[in-house]
Amino acid sequence: MDGAYWQKLQSIFDEALGLEAARRENFLAEACEGDAGLHEDVMGLLDAHVDSENWSQVAPPTSPQVGISAPYQNGHEIGHHKIIEQIGVGGMGVVYQAFDSRLERNVALKFLPAFMHSDESSRQRFMAEARAASKLDHPNICVIHDINETPEGHMYITMPHYEGETLAARLKRGSVKVGDALLITVQVADGLAAAHAQDIVHRDVKPANIMLTQEGTVKILDFGIAKVADVHLTQTGMGVGTLAYMAPEQMHGQDVDARADIWALGVTLYEMLTGQTAFEGEGTSQVVDAVLNSDGDLAAELSNAIPNALHSILKKSMQRNRDARYPDMPSMLHECMEVQKIVTSETSVTRRAPQRDNGKTAFEWEPAFLDAIIDILTPVVGPITSKLVHRQAKHASNVEELCAALCELLPDDAARQVFTEKMKLKAAMNTTPPAPNPIKVSNPSAQLDLSPVQLAKLESCLLPYVGPIAGSMIRRALATSGERETVCQILVDSLNNPDDKTTVMSRIKDIINE
Repeated sequence: MDGAYWQKLQSIFDEALGLEAARRENFLAEACEGDAGLHEDVMGLLDAHVDSENWSQVAPPTSPQVGISAPYQNGHEIGHHKIIEQIGVGGMGVVYQAFDSRLERNVALKFLPAFMHSDESSRQRFMAEARAASKLDHPNICVIHDINETPEGHMYITMPHYEGETLAARLKRGSVKVGDALLITVQVADGLAAAHAQDIVHRDVKPANIMLTQEGTVKILDFGIAKVADVHLTQTGMGVGTLAYMAPEQMHGQDVDARADIWALGVTLYEMLTGQTAFEGEGTSQVVDAVLNSDGDLAAELSNAIPNALHSILKKSMQRNRDARYPDMPSMLHECMEVQKIVTSETSVTRRAPQRDNGKTAFEWEPAFLDAIIDILTPVVGPITSKLVHRQAKHASNVEELCAALCELLPDDAARQVFTEKMKLKAAMNTTPPAPNPIKVSNPSAQLDLSPVQLAKLESCLLPYVGPIAGSMIRRALATSGERETVCQILVDSLNNPDDKTTVMSRIKDIINE
């Protein structure tokens, strides 16, 4: 696509954005002059538009344009699932938390948007999401429990419900420490490497699709626009994904491969380190221009506190020419783990509890980490593995020493090399979610002590009613007062419908009082 195309696309998009939904379709039919590809690109940008300042100009999340034809409410039953609440809205679906009465567990139900039900290609893409993700069995990838359809024809996927917050929600509170950013990147890269090994490219890697769970594991969400081998459901040139994280070749409508995910992960890592998106602009055309044509080396502009090796990872992953990027995700993963040795202390797998062992400082190891190592070694060493690992752990003061001691138990160099790589990865992944940055309030002594999970739940609660400004409203309310009742009232005052206010007030109070 050349500059003239993008200029025309921007012009139509900007004008369509200012129109009411009822007038928009007639305008697009005339403006696109029968060009189906252009019409689809504009619609893709309109669907993906999440600019909070313009939110009132597009359909709210609860309308039939984005959700189920009649949004489900608390208590509605779908098969053996009982709806609890709506927790998310995206271009490829609306998501509800529900209770599975058969297995007695909370799950997430992701529905195809109502306006897509009659679109066979969208239904196929939705099925492709389920098939693609169901092939993947990896701790850093959101698994698929089931795919089904309601009697009314609404297709949905059943997935686990994770307690935690997305990386996008975390980044609203500022940048992430270098060590934590690498820990997140390593887990995402490992999950994507597993997907790529199955010929599945995510194509929409971004902070909103990365979940930081309460247990400390990072989960990659939404393979909704994944490219499955030999399945091409997305037309060439269609604006899929989020522009600020989209690789140049993806913007040009070219076929994409794993290197598109490498680009997006590099852009996400940059945002974690800086707290700012790598490619910014006031409108779509400016973001596109920044991705395709911006001058300078973004990695070189970062703080000197970031190691040179990390600059190298950012620079290599964000090369516009995909041939100049890492050839595959394992290569990027390996370099991230190497840099991690420089910037991350060993406290991620040990709790510093100094003891004396023949004059040498020992450590109390995290049981979960040792259990993971035992699982790796047991098929090779046998039932005695647990005793051997715990015995060696008593005498090792860091990962390298423990790894060297355990390698002696293995029969050959090949087995030692495989074990060493797995152990490094387990050490990198054994962490907790990044701690939230404190929110400054006018009366610090009265500040509500809300956890990241509570903040994420508050935002999910308000999102269907006020759109993407929910996060800003929550921060403003907390900065205004530390009193529970006052914060609740400030948040509820932003709603227009009296009936909504009653429902939302009750839910907000429940979340704050958890």
